[in-house]
Amino acid sequence: MERQELVTKARELGIDLTGVTTRQRLDHKLPAQMRPSRMSEFLDTFLVFGKKIPRGVAGARSRTIHQQQNAGLIHRSLEEAVGELGYWLEGADYLAVTVPSLLLDFKTTFPEDNTPAGQSSTFLRLAAVEAGLGTLGLNQMLLTPQFGPRVFLAGMMTDWKPGTDDLLNELADEPVKEELCPGLEECGRCAAICPEQAIPREALQGAPLSQYRGLDRRACARSSQPAGVFFYVEHLKALLQSQTAEQLQGKIFSSTTRKIWHNMAILRQGAFTGCMRCMEVCPVGDDYADLSCSPHRQQDLPEGVQHTIAKGLVQIQTAANGPNQSSQKQRHSAV
Repeated sequence: MERQELVTKARELGIDLTGVTTRQRLDHKLPAQMRPSRMSEFLDTFLVFGKKIPRGVAGARSRTIHQQQNAGLIHRSLEEAVGELGYWLEGADYLAVTVPSLLLDFKTTFPEDNTPAGQSSTFLRLAAVEAGLGTLGLNQMLLTPQFGPRVFLAGMMTDWKPGTDDLLNELADEPVKEELCPGLEECGRCAAICPEQAIPREALQGAPLSQYRGLDRRACARSSQPAGVFFYVEHLKALLQSQTAEQLQGKIFSSTTRKIWHNMAILRQGAFTGCMRCMEVCPVGDDYADLSCSPHRQQDLPEGVQHTIAKGLVQIQTAANGPNQSSQKQRHSAV
């Protein structure tokens, strides 16, 4: 089977992006707990798939209802499409095992591994970079040329090879060489708007992105997973600490319990997407010109991002803090 036949079938199933890499390459590049050989030592091809988030979803105002519900549907439709692709490959006498978009292994990873914005697990984002789908942004989210960060990911391990092992290595996609993220000094929109200040907001002037990109994942999870696992654990602790039957009954039948149930039973994957602000304001991607026309997105950072430069250090303020009135050198970016 030629690669183009596989890509065409993926597109027919609603998958927008397909990247090809190898198990050996990922084993070499990723930490031990993320190596795909932990899943299989004989499925040598690793495929990474991306499905775009519709502009209407990213451009909407209602987060907890419209965005989370739709994000959950997009995640599920992507996983179903990858599952169908796996059946199709096995119908052609190959072996295939899907890697879900929000992979959790509680022996090695925790729910905050799926931050920011529930785009996918850290493992899949790193695999997507190796498969040539894009580069990591300031907040370690995958940025793609087509859709910026507004894409969800899933994966697949298979023994499909476009010929010999040598040919597989030749046809595997190469990582994108140039950073797609403009960086903190030239942009910083995601850091400025982050409600948890979880994204780096300062860096040495002129420093490459690789030196300072990062994410406080626990802080990010407070907004991106507002009724997620940590919220559930805290609620469970409160239940166990109840002093009387009346207190226990009140907490069991509280709105908090209903919110957790709704996230676990209805939203499911959408429970990881309570905050998508970094996705919404990122200017990377061919889709951003249309997305930025949404009146809700025009309200995000109407004054741009304020940068303060002093003693070789670039800093930005969060949007909620308002303009910086200090006497340090300032400049405004209209990005």
